[in-house]
Amino acid sequence: DSIIGKIYENLILYPKATSQLAKTVLSPVTHVRNFISAGAFATANGIIPTPTAMREAYSALQTALPGTRQNNELYRRLLELGVVNKNVALGDLNNLLKDISFGETVNSDKFLRLMLRPLSKIKKVSEDLYTAEDDFWKITSWAMEKQRLGNAYAKSGINKTVKELEEEAADIIRNNIPNYDYVGDFIKGLRRLPLGNFVSFPAEIIRTSTNIVRRALNEITMQVKNDKGELVKPLASIGYKRLIGMTTTAVAVPTAVVEGAKALYDVTEDEIEAMRRYVADWSRNSTLVPIRDKETGKLKYIDFSHANAYDLLYRPFQSVFNAVAEGRTDKNGIMDDFMKGLAVATKEIAEPFISEAIWTEAITDILVRGGRTRDGVQIYNPEDTDGNKMTSIIKHLIESQAPLSYEQMKRLDLSVEPIDIIQKGKFDRYGQTYELGDELAGFTGFRPVKLNVERGLKFKVSEYQKGVRESRQLFTRNTLKGGPVTSEEVVDAYINANRAIFGVKKDLYKDIKAAETLGTSNQIINNIETQSNASVMFFFVFFEAK
Repeated sequence: DSIIGKIYENLILYPKATSQLAKTVLSPVTHVRNFISAGAFATANGIIPTPTAMREAYSALQTALPGTRQNNELYRRLLELGVVNKNVALGDLNNLLKDISFGETVNSDKFLRLMLRPLSKIKKVSEDLYTAEDDFWKITSWAMEKQRLGNAYAKSGINKTVKELEEEAADIIRNNIPNYDYVGDFIKGLRRLPLGNFVSFPAEIIRTSTNIVRRALNEITMQVKNDKGELVKPLASIGYKRLIGMTTTAVAVPTAVVEGAKALYDVTEDEIEAMRRYVADWSRNSTLVPIRDKETGKLKYIDFSHANAYDLLYRPFQSVFNAVAEGRTDKNGIMDDFMKGLAVATKEIAEPFISEAIWTEAITDILVRGGRTRDGVQIYNPEDTDGNKMTSIIKHLIESQAPLSYEQMKRLDLSVEPIDIIQKGKFDRYGQTYELGDELAGFTGFRPVKLNVERGLKFKVSEYQKGVRESRQLFTRNTLKGGPVTSEEVVDAYINANRAIFGVKKDLYKDIKAAETLGTSNQIINNIETQSNASVMFFFVFFEAK
């Protein structure tokens, strides 16, 4: 059992930990995204930060940056209140590193220890920054919550001490903003599985999102007697602001950005829907912001969901906001609507829990998917030499462990033609080019991605031909199984196979119509239709022969 455990740690957990370390703490790109996305936690609670609160927060941060560590007393107080140093992703990562005794396994080797010392220092500085990016918004939010609670209570004639305001504001931050201390043991334990990347974060999004709605409804409906004995609703205005803030962050801002882009670039809703058939699988259900190239008229898109932690919660929050706007006061009934809406998003919310971890996915690409990624991209040609295949395999595994995003840095290299550090020239292996402005925008999580419909159609035809083969097998598996076959069985198999081929052809038809909507040339469309018709003709001739 000990040997198996060591093998599992060395082959699965250790590379899983190092790949997550490389893609987060050691990646400047992720630091930028971490800071931007953490800002949404403030707006989701209806908070518009003031410069004073932001300066106070910055001065309390524990980093080597100029102007930080000036208000250590405040930071210590917030540590006591459980507000700061609770980054969820970092909590997952650090516990996984502890599980594998990261850095301790090479202590017996002086040479390796000396090699890792610089990396250890970089890791410590990067972790401090990663924590500070999260702490900045939590301290800012805490200061704003304390201020508006004090103002609301005072306005309603209720006296609260500074300590009471601090503790109530801290309670809001702990429950309404992701906090690793509140992640359940079961969820934390998932870090030791080969599945999932930072699974605690989506769990906390679900918990805190529910809490924001619950807190807002409590604030709106809460009635208490003030110091004069009058019945008042001291926090109702805060509750409405919190609910509006959540709806704005999850719904209004993304919608406004999309609609603004559609108007600016003259993009129709039909084009948006057509785009969805040719974007990457992970962007299919995302909020897509369209951009039209002025010179070519071709469309690009920004996956707005990529940097919006609350994107999956569009429907549940919209249902709550609509209910409150209609004047409903049945708090439990509104929460039921919210939970039903949350269930609609369960499939995509569950993706981080059940998908392969970064390292596991790379290994699975090689051992299970036969040299292809989950998205169908070929890592190596099966007919290539063993040496070339091994080179491609090693390169693929190293990329999963590399700091930064290797693909992103490669695109950045290609976008600046005189620079040839990672890859020479300006075209990638698919003949695509990249623009510097687009790649720089990618550092914030909002990279415009070109739609390559022509290349996408080739994949669609390949999927279609596979579907035709599988539809044919529905017939042959039953009619050529050996032994007696009744005429009813033949007819049933034929009907079932035709049902399947109808569905396959229907999908390809939608793909072709989408390509036409996106301005693909008639010549390319005709070629695709010719290939598809040939496949279907062969399919029916095959049946007739049987």
